[in-house]
Amino acid sequence: MKSEWAIWRKALSIEECDSIIERCKNLEETIAQVGGYVNNVDDKIRRSKVKWMTEDGEFKDIFQKVWDLTIKVNRKFFEFHIDTLNLMQFTEYCETYRGEYKRHQDIFWKSEKHRKLSMVLQLTDPSDYEGGKLMLDCQEKKPQNYFQKGTCIWFPATTYHWVTPVTKGLRNSVVCWFEGPHWR
Repeated sequence: MKSEWAIWRKALSIEECDSIIERCKNLEETIAQVGGYVNNVDDKIRRSKVKWMTEDGEFKDIFQKVWDLTIKVNRKFFEFHIDTLNLMQFTEYCETYRGEYKRHQDIFWKSEKHRKLSMVLQLTDPSDYEGGKLMLDCQEKKPQNYFQKGTCIWFPATTYHWVTPVTKGLRNSVVCWFEGPHWR
């Protein structure tokens, strides 16, 4: 691993971000869960709503673009063995319920494959909300300037991270987890 994180500003255009938001309007919305377990809603840890994007059909173009970007970023910054992107999570954090997600990791050690690389795509302009900042625990330099619409940030799934409470407006993002064989 050459870096604790990587940022690609303007990875997706404003039009692509708006298109994702529009296409996600028709998806079924659920209350976000914690720990990857079914029916594990805990609003003391996580308050957000999610919709699941699948590769087949409507989001195939986004999956391909995100995969292609991630392959380039992974080669340059992480060198993880990744081979799978099953789902993308469209996430909403809103002021009405003080949307947030407390400090956590994205890896599940007992799964068939391990999540190795996490990615967050910022869909909302930062002037449209207050709070809602994605924060990373880093040993070295902390990432800067990664909240602009269309920006992607990648980090190891083992990195502790959190989203601060949204105090005004609405923040949307897409979250992805790139998997591979178990860590050795």
